[in-house]
Amino acid sequence: MKSRFALLAIVCVAAAPLAAQGGGGAPGGGRGMGGINVEQMSTMYTLTPEQVAKANDLKKAYDTKTAGVTAWMTKLREGGGDMQSMRDTPGFADSMKKNTDARDSFNAEFKKILTGAQVTKFDSVQAARAARQRPAGM
Repeated sequence: MKSRFALLAIVCVAAAPLAAQGGGGAPGGGRGMGGINVEQMSTMYTLTPEQVAKANDLKKAYDTKTAGVTAWMTKLREGGGDMQSMRDTPGFADSMKKNTDARDSFNAEFKKILTGAQVTKFDSVQAARAARQRPAGM
């Protein structure tokens, strides 16, 4: 049971910045560990077919950048350790940074393909997400 909670915590940490863009949930169904779901993003931001194609290309690049980290994290999860033991695993912090950097890169490139009202909505979603992630009292 602890390993399931650890998995959930890892997924939340990796997917939280994209959750409002339709990410989250279990891998599969067009989503990787980072929770990027172009179909849901398309609906949320009312993307044109051209924007959807570009977003799919960005998602492929993200998946490529994070494939090694995702495989490594899956191996850790399957090992059955608790969250603290995973955090203590050499390379965990670097892996989380790689995922965060890839996600930040995806967000920056995704924002470039958006137009006026879409950018406004994207910024609003990002601000709301950042507010939810701040620890209490900050």
